[in-house]
Amino acid sequence: MKAHVVLANPPYPDDVPQAVFIPLGISYLAAVLEEKGYKVDVVDCQVNRPSQKEMEDKFRSLNPDIIGVTAATVTYFPALKILKAAKAALPNCVTMIGGPHVTVLDERTFTESADVDIVVRGEGEQTMLELASLVSEGKLENLSGVLGITFKKNGKVIATADRPFIEDIDSLPRPAHHHFDMTRYKINGKNYMPIITSRGCPFNCAFCLASKMCGSGFRARSPSKVVDELEWLRDTFGAGAFAFYDDTFTHDINRAMAICDEMKARNFLLPWDCRTRVDRISKELLTKLRNTNCQLIHFGVESGSQQMLNTMRKGTTVEQNAKAIKMVKDSGILVAISLVIGYPGETPEMLQQTVDFIRKTKPDYVYMCEAVPYPGTELADYVKELGLKMTEDWNQYHEQMQVFKNNLLPLEKLEATKKAVYDSIFTPAYFLKMRRRGDFHSQIMARMALNHLVWKYRFTRWAFRQLGRVRHTKKSPGGHSTPSKDQQS
Repeated sequence: MKAHVVLANPPYPDDVPQAVFIPLGISYLAAVLEEKGYKVDVVDCQVNRPSQKEMEDKFRSLNPDIIGVTAATVTYFPALKILKAAKAALPNCVTMIGGPHVTVLDERTFTESADVDIVVRGEGEQTMLELASLVSEGKLENLSGVLGITFKKNGKVIATADRPFIEDIDSLPRPAHHHFDMTRYKINGKNYMPIITSRGCPFNCAFCLASKMCGSGFRARSPSKVVDELEWLRDTFGAGAFAFYDDTFTHDINRAMAICDEMKARNFLLPWDCRTRVDRISKELLTKLRNTNCQLIHFGVESGSQQMLNTMRKGTTVEQNAKAIKMVKDSGILVAISLVIGYPGETPEMLQQTVDFIRKTKPDYVYMCEAVPYPGTELADYVKELGLKMTEDWNQYHEQMQVFKNNLLPLEKLEATKKAVYDSIFTPAYFLKMRRRGDFHSQIMARMALNHLVWKYRFTRWAFRQLGRVRHTKKSPGGHSTPSKDQQS
């Protein structure tokens, strides 16, 4: 009898900024298993946030043979809690964990949890099929023949060889979104749904794990298959807007234009956005993107300092970044940029170069991220090499938290800079401009601006009430960044 599989998406820790989105990785795993006849249930704890007892009760009622959970670094501890509930409810079920965190720290996972049976490293679709087959046949003694896993046998941790990446990703079934209640993922009144059209990242940014998770070779789906899925998402799930989740959607510019041509030929003009690099666009491409209702392009600009871009191994220049932002704005598409601040070696002068870059280029949206040394990245190695104190409380590993002691840029400097940048962008005039623009993505930006303005107003009122009171020393929740006076002492 074929195994019954439950896949769980762990919640974010409390107080972590989060956006609830359909978990594509789990949806693909469910799809490949169901295609081969396995019964699958999915529990999205980011939507429902069940208690430990509720998780145990849920697992008992489902009574699966396999319980699998995914884990980014920030959701690693919550994922372990899910597996603890799994073993408490069903001691004989086979528990599995996958995702970027355990792909890198696979052996360590077994020292941190007695509830993990198998770690699935890297891409998980083919690995899960083989594991489900072994569980179904009662042949778990053959685990050593499964590529891409780590497990414990007779007290010894065993890691098999890495599994090759799936070359023909067109062969994968469509993600199993029927497991999700679409009403729980609406944004601005629309079903805003993700799609991924390629895997693999040929670039090696020092702060990123993409190439380790999905390889450095670019593997792409055919344009016709991509638009087939867009139509399916619209017709089956009522999708009204799309996020192309590729690391670099326009890595192959000709393929990106072919996708646009296919969308145009089918008169598919629902709003969408994508992520790409500043050195992977052209005026011709931007025209095609705009004509198919691409409303927003995200760039990882990272810094306005060339020295920091070089340190991050970004492979771009400040001039390229500025030119790309202008090109997108001139095309009529909104442009959002993300920035990494507080990187080891960054000085206040370099940070000011980033602020000046924002003022000069005037992107439509800015997201300022703390430098987070995720396990397995070159950045993590660099922080250790510099001897900087770094927490291993993985609950703090998100992009609004400073998790290592930065002697050059204390917390107060970073927070003051972020506040000044956001205050300068999210003004009443910005809110009105985005409201008047009227399209899907501008309305999301208008709402974010309104949230900022409301928060700023409330904070200002609170600050006036605090006048005259003793100001206490401020520390990062991570405990590794203190005001400059403290650091000097």
